[in-house]
Amino acid sequence: MFANKLPESVIKQLSIKVKAVGGINLGQGIPSFPTAPHIIAAAKASLDDRAIGVYPNFLGTLELRQAIVDRHNREHGLQLTAEANVLVTVGAMEAVSSSILSLLENGDKVGIITPDYCNHFPAVMLARGKACEIPMREDGRWILDLDLVETTAKQGMRLLIITNPNNPTGAVFEATQMVKLVELANKYGFWVLADETYTFLDFEHKFASLLNFWDLSERLLTIRSFSKEYAMTGWRVGYVLARPETIKLIAKTHDALVGCAPKISQRAALAALTGPQEVVAKYGQIFKNRRDLAVQLLSQLNDDFTFAVPEGAYYIFPKYKLNISSINLAEQILERVGLGVVPGSIFGKSGEGHLRLSFAVEDEILRQGIAKLAEFGKKYTLNIRLR
Repeated sequence: MFANKLPESVIKQLSIKVKAVGGINLGQGIPSFPTAPHIIAAAKASLDDRAIGVYPNFLGTLELRQAIVDRHNREHGLQLTAEANVLVTVGAMEAVSSSILSLLENGDKVGIITPDYCNHFPAVMLARGKACEIPMREDGRWILDLDLVETTAKQGMRLLIITNPNNPTGAVFEATQMVKLVELANKYGFWVLADETYTFLDFEHKFASLLNFWDLSERLLTIRSFSKEYAMTGWRVGYVLARPETIKLIAKTHDALVGCAPKISQRAALAALTGPQEVVAKYGQIFKNRRDLAVQLLSQLNDDFTFAVPEGAYYIFPKYKLNISSINLAEQILERVGLGVVPGSIFGKSGEGHLRLSFAVEDEILRQGIAKLAEFGKKYTLNIRLR
């Protein structure tokens, strides 16, 4: 069966194991905040609407689509329309999967800027595509290798996937890099799909959305999510922005797979977009403070780790100095000190030799988690040969 070829989620398995041993989980990236009260209130009010139990438009409710395009027209100076340029999906991952399934033929090559969010790889497999890693360079910070992108494009590439800000590295890709990607897409005829789930976490103000280059190419797809920006991971609402003919293609796949995103979740998402935005700024500042705390604490473990300071998202991706696979190391850390961290290899070959830690957790949990990492280093690394 084809499903046997798909990898199981290491992150979800890890979370189950951490919970079973009563450990600390720095693996899964879930905001520590609850969904804001005004969003909850909108969902509760929807329960009294008799129409809440009826299928919404499969593209998404018109009100939510209008609010989405209003935001991006305002932020990026565009003229998107609710009728033609947006499709509301069951989370960002469904937007990614439906987009890939819609664009690929069997055997098409998909370039993935790595390290990258692990679920993008099975999404390519589901579409019968061939994933081709395009590793970033690690030189004090993670750097997009545009020459390697072009080399891969010359070999025949249908689609390029880039996560910006990047999960797991925290890298943020700037306007000069993104415009060159779009120029390469035009030159070689490939599509660019940007997963911009963490756009609100841009600590150094470098982030450049793919939407900034809307007029330069018709082969651009921008994926966004409500999950992290509004602490709505369980509500499952995302969307894709693209040209009308592209939205029509993806909508057919979306309809075949899921039919529509839940109406009550769309009502909640509408309240998130149209309600007070101070909560997003508050979350952003808290995550920046936690980034600084993670950097401070990990810097004290420089005998064991080196790392690039995250520029965005809420992950830090330290490189360790041991001669051991990241899977094995993550298993040993969990077994010996009860700390859940994610092995870097699941984010692509260039992630091997690293661990992903999330600083989406509360400060005290972050402190306890990195203290456990230090404990592991002191007690157990003498038995593992240094690199």
